[in-house]
Parts: sequence; structure tokens; C-alpha cells
Amino acid sequence: MDPHTDGMNPVLLGHLFVFGLSGLVCLASIPRARGIQHAGTRTGLVGLLLSVALWSGSYVGYLLAPTTSSKLGCYILGFSFALVAVGAFLYFCAAYTGRPPRRAPYRKAIVGVFLLILSLKITNPLHRLYFTSTWATDPFPHLAIQHQLLYWIVLGVSYALVAVGFFMLVEQFYHTGTDSRPLVVLAGMTGIPAIATILGPRIDSLLPLMYEPPGVAIFAVGTLFVYLRRFEAIRLTGETSEPAIFLDSESRIRDYNQAAEEIVPALRGSTGRPLEEVDQSLVDRLADSEILTLTRDDDVRHYQISHTPFTSGEVMTGQLITITDVSAREEYRQQLEAKTEQLEALNRVVRHDIRNDMAVIHGWASTLHEHVDDDGAEALERVIQRAEHVIELTDTAREFIDSLSGDRTVEVTAVDLGHHLRTELTAVRESYPDAQFTVHGSVPDTAVRANEMLSSVFRNVLENAVRHSDVSTPEVDVSCEEDGDTVRVRIADNGPGVPDDRKSRIFGKGEKGIESPGSGIGLYLVSTLTEQFGGRVWVEDNDPRGAVFVVELEKHG
Repeated sequence: MDPHTDGMNPVLLGHLFVFGLSGLVCLASIPRARGIQHAGTRTGLVGLLLSVALWSGSYVGYLLAPTTSSKLGCYILGFSFALVAVGAFLYFCAAYTGRPPRRAPYRKAIVGVFLLILSLKITNPLHRLYFTSTWATDPFPHLAIQHQLLYWIVLGVSYALVAVGFFMLVEQFYHTGTDSRPLVVLAGMTGIPAIATILGPRIDSLLPLMYEPPGVAIFAVGTLFVYLRRFEAIRLTGETSEPAIFLDSESRIRDYNQAAEEIVPALRGSTGRPLEEVDQSLVDRLADSEILTLTRDDDVRHYQISHTPFTSGEVMTGQLITITDVSAREEYRQQLEAKTEQLEALNRVVRHDIRNDMAVIHGWASTLHEHVDDDGAEALERVIQRAEHVIELTDTAREFIDSLSGDRTVEVTAVDLGHHLRTELTAVRESYPDAQFTVHGSVPDTAVRANEMLSSVFRNVLENAVRHSDVSTPEVDVSCEEDGDTVRVRIADNGPGVPDDRKSRIFGKGEKGIESPGSGIGLYLVSTLTEQFGGRVWVEDNDPRGAVFVVELEKHG
């Protein structure tokens, strides 16, 4: 029989129009779908449009093909692309909702089942488990299809998989707090043709075909042209668990998630409005990068506002604003700032009082020259020298603290290394009479780049060698060596030594050994000072036991 003899049959024309239009619209929409920025969403939607176009085109071929074999071939082809369309829809839904399809569990098994069903469809003429066919004349001459049980089973599974895809979309809309009515409308329009598929065998004007292509075409094209920007905004805001707002190229609100609405209640119902009309403080913080502080029910929270622009070529098409709760970090910063101010105030007071007291001591001691005999003159001179040294240290300490706060740079000048080292050796010998201090070779009177705080460097290293000793008589060996433009002072001890994993960390702030009586800041001060002088300090192993602290300084001039 030749269907062209009844080519003007309105039922035939109606079927050709519905399937033909569905296919053409899907094909025409592919170029626009290829412009979607998100790769996974783009692949899924392009695959859906292409498979529906081929599905619809195969049905048109089935209706117009002149022979039985060509009709069966076209029907099986459309039957197969129907399954491909289900897979493409699931791929689209998974990618859109942040579930990378290539990382799906059991994906090999899923692909295997898909190929098995596809092979059963293609080989239906051999086993006829899906359908059988006979020629019919009503409502027009055509090859009538009688679907078998396997068809209805696979159809049911396909509907279930499509429902899973829609559930993913609804879940994404719910997560972002977005109005899901557009999705419900599209889903409803997609589902209407399914009724025709189910009732087709019972209605004379319908053929026993799958009428889903028009519905799927409506969903794909509706998503692409009507709700594309809406769907893209929901995907972007749904990708982050943090509060997020999606703006278009003109800074109008396209979407936001529930977390953002909880922080900024003014966002509710603000889609389409400029952000500056909704909350100017967000716009201001985007411009100045400062922390946004909000108080609600006596609860103070701090937020960092950041944005990620989206571009097409060199043109910005939108931006994603992320609101990050940094309350803990900001409160800690404020606490540190307050403590720093308190410590700086305390430091100024202590330094001022020490300087004044030492100035008084120096002044009164200077008046005693005529009142002491020759035996006391040397002791008096030491008192005066130490008082002058402390006064100098208060000035240098001020410079050191200012350098740590970034207010100024520490001034370095030519300093006599030998004088400072011998002075501190004398002081530690008096402070630790049970320890043995030995100088190997001579101490060079070399000018190095430093300031009066160089004494603190040597004092802390020498005292550290004694304090950390685990023997009854600590032994400290001091030696100096000149090497070109540098001078190295090596201070070796016979203590427990420093493990390799702590050699670099021992100069960190707060680092100290087990049972150490110190504050843990001495070696940190040593490291900081030597770096400010342009030198460096490190620790090596002593032989047979102990540690060697090496202070390297640059020569001056």
C-alpha cells in the first residue's frame, strides 16, 4: 500500500506537522544551546535537542516511507533515539545540578544496561519482544505497530528515569530557594504528550507511537529560550553552599539562594531589581572590599563580600556575589588588635619608666665619683656603664617594636662586634657561675651592620645554651671566623642538641624546649634581629653532642 494515495488525510498531516515541527525546532535551537557556558549542561542540552530531532525525524520517515522494510527501519531508529533522549535528559539534569555524570557510581553498569536495551530494540525484527506490525487502513493506510510487554516495561522505566531527572531539578530549585513554578509549567507541558502515548491504542485518531518528542522539544526549547537565564542563574547559585546572589550584566538580581535571603531579607521577591535598590551596603562592600557587619537580635555577624564575573569574550555577562561568614576570623582579628594596642601601651609605659629610672640611677651614680675610693671606682664605673647601656637599649627597643608593626625601618650602623660579644660574655659568666664559657681564638673588633640590640642577640644565644643544658656543668665554646664580607660567631654547647625536625622551627615565635624555663621568645628575637641587620642565624649539630648556633653578620663598609 502507498500512503501517498491518502496524503491529504488530516490525521496523517497532523502527525507529520507535530513530529516535523518538533524536529525542526530542536535542530534550529542547537546553535543557541552551544553557547551555554557550563560544559556539562551544554553537552546534555545539545544531546537532548539532537536526539529529539532525530527521534522526530525518524517518525516522519516512518509515516512517509514507501515500503514495509523502510518504515520498520525508521520506526526502530526513532525507537532507539527515544532511549538516547532519556539518557541525554538525565545527563543534562545531573550536570546542571552539580552531579558530574562522568563521576556517577556504577556508570559502566548503567552504560551496559543502556546498550543492552538498545540492542534489543535494534534486533526486534528477530525476536519481536518489543513490537509486531501489520498493515492497517484506519485512519489512513499505515504500518500499524502492536507493542508487546517489554515495550511497556521499558517505557515505565523511562518515565521513572525522567521523574528522577525532574526531581534533581526541583531539589536544585528548592536548595536555592527559587520559585519553581517555571519548572512545574515546563514539566507539565512535557508530560501532556505522554498521555497520548499511553492512550494511543484506544483512540482512533492516534497511532500507537511515542508522542513525547513534542513535549521534550517544548521543555528543551522552553529552557533554552524562555528560562535559560533563569536556569543558568539557579545553577550558579546552587553550586555553592555559601550565600550567593547572581546578577546580570546590568547588576540586576537574577537569582539568589535561601542562605543569602536569610542574611539579607530584602532579597525576598527582588528578582529583576537592581542590587543597589535592594541593599546599598552590599554594593558598597563590593567596591571597598571591607567587612560587612550586621546585627540581628543582638547577634553581631561579619561577612566578606566577593564577586566572580562571567564573561563572553571580553564582555561581562553577569557576576556571582558570594557572602562568606567571617565572624570568627573578624572577632579574632579585633581581639588581636585590642591586645596589640594594650601591649604597645604597656610597652611604652614600661620603656618610659625604665628609661626614667635608669636616668635617675645614672645621674646619682655620676655624683658618687668624689665619694668612693679607688677600690670602689671600678664598680661605680660598671654601674654607670650598665645604666647607659640600658638607656640605649630602651631607644633601640622602641625602634625594634616600631619595625615589627611596620611603622618604620630599623636603622643599622657600624657596631663593634667584639665589644658587644665580650660584654655579654662577661655578663653571662656573672649570671651563671656554674657554667664554663671558653673563647677559642680571638674575638675580632670588626665593625658589622647592626645596632645596640646586637647585645640581645648574643645574650639570648648564650643564655639559651645554659638554660637548655642537661648536664651539671654546661660548657659553652665561642669562636669567630671572618669570611669575605661576613663574620660568623659560633656558639657551641654540650647540651641535648636540637632534633633535625626542629632546626628550622626553633626560631619561630613561641618555640621552646621541653622543661625550658624561658618564654620561648628569645630565639625568635634573635632571628628577627639578625634578619633586620641583614644577617642570618641557624643551628647545627655539635660533636660529640649538643648544638652550635651560628650568627652570621655583614661587615660594615
